Amino acid sequence: MGTTLFDRLHPLSTQDLDLIHEKTLEILAHTGMWFESDRAREVLKHHGLRVDGEIVYFTRQVIEDALKSIPAKFLLRARNPRHNLEIGGDSFAFGPSGGAPYILDYDGSLRFAKKGDYFNSLKLIQMLDGLDFNLELAAASDIPRDQPMWKVLYAIKYTDKPVNDVDLGGGGLLAILFGLDRKQMKEDARNGMVYGLNFINPVSPLGLSELESDRLMELCESGVALAISPMPIAGMTAPCTIPGLLISQNCEILGTLVLSQLINPGCPVLYGCIGTVANMKNASAPIGTPETRIIEIASAQIARYYGLPTRGNVGLTDANSVDFQAGAESAFQYMNAVRGGLNLLPGLGAMGSWNIGSLEKLVLDAEIAAYVRRFFRPVEFSEEMMGADLIKKVGPRGQFVTEEHTFRHFRDEFSQPFVFSRVSYDLWEKEGKKEAYCRAHEKVKEMIDHYQPPELEKSLEKDLNKYLQQYYNL
Repeated sequence: MGTTLFDRLHPLSTQDLDLIHEKTLEILAHTGMWFESDRAREVLKHHGLRVDGEIVYFTRQVIEDALKSIPAKFLLRARNPRHNLEIGGDSFAFGPSGGAPYILDYDGSLRFAKKGDYFNSLKLIQMLDGLDFNLELAAASDIPRDQPMWKVLYAIKYTDKPVNDVDLGGGGLLAILFGLDRKQMKEDARNGMVYGLNFINPVSPLGLSELESDRLMELCESGVALAISPMPIAGMTAPCTIPGLLISQNCEILGTLVLSQLINPGCPVLYGCIGTVANMKNASAPIGTPETRIIEIASAQIARYYGLPTRGNVGLTDANSVDFQAGAESAFQYMNAVRGGLNLLPGLGAMGSWNIGSLEKLVLDAEIAAYVRRFFRPVEFSEEMMGADLIKKVGPRGQFVTEEHTFRHFRDEFSQPFVFSRVSYDLWEKEGKKEAYCRAHEKVKEMIDHYQPPELEKSLEKDLNKYLQQYYNL
């Protein structure tokens, strides 16, 4: 049997990483990157970069200075301190997917998402232990898209977990929520503590739109952490080879990252690892492919090369129903994303290549999250956990069922499923032969019926509502 030349979960060698960096610097210096925003180009020009029309050309020094200013770890605050998250290093955190236009109902019908679906998803996010932060599972068609603060306000009211969907104007809501001014929030971000997070999406290849530039600059001014997340598609908006895509994606992230650090040096930034490949048969962009997982893991390696925390995904599938394909692709990504060292991991509840949200799949994905957390929990070799004295005491042909040591540890040491079944066929048959999808649906109804909103002071809620109304001149 041949010798393995590399760790299969680390597809890039040190030499590969050096090449990606050098090719990126070469492209950004000589080809440049498109910035649609006049203001963004002025900022970049003011700091010595050459601007020709809407194209900005970068120097090695400004890129490497920007990379040095970004913290490897930061704290994402929640209004309930119990839910604060450290992002970076060996940490990983799970959350829902975001922005799907459709909802899949339990009966298999597909429809545009509504405000009630968003509320229900927030209720589940609050109640599911496997979810660490909130996000807009599905884009409610009856919430104005030009008023993005509505969803931030609902997220604050319905959950006390970190807000991971802060958009234009949202910094003001966070300032009220945490009792700070935005100047303090900006300063705190420089010291590794933020009060919200959102995604910035460069346009592949090699561009940043005016809207995304404006969002980036406002959010950096408010000290909001940014996950710079282009989605290059190999064969369509990036070269059809994985190395080519990785270089193109790296250019988009580093060029955008420079702007963030010129606005607020030290503001936390995550490296987005969400590139994919084209389906050349129908010009679509599948997200459950093995190639997408390679891109994800390789991107995480590049981020670690720069010392940056990462944003990936978990639970993604191209399946349009909650079937075997959905479960297989979701679980495959979970294990590889966490083992590959990615930090911020939205994606729970997503189906149909990000286009569909499902409350039942959100619950099932939370079950997988629990499996993954248990799987990656370190094994503790203390005297108590080894139980060597107990083994000596029980001796050959003894039993451990009635030992006090068993009662002390079995609840923590043995996982218990929330939805999945571990009973015999006979008992499963007596219980109605309910498959996991059915049991998940029952859990959805149960949790929504028993949801209790986290405590929010009436005066604080009034201030939040007032700010939103004033911001939109309602």
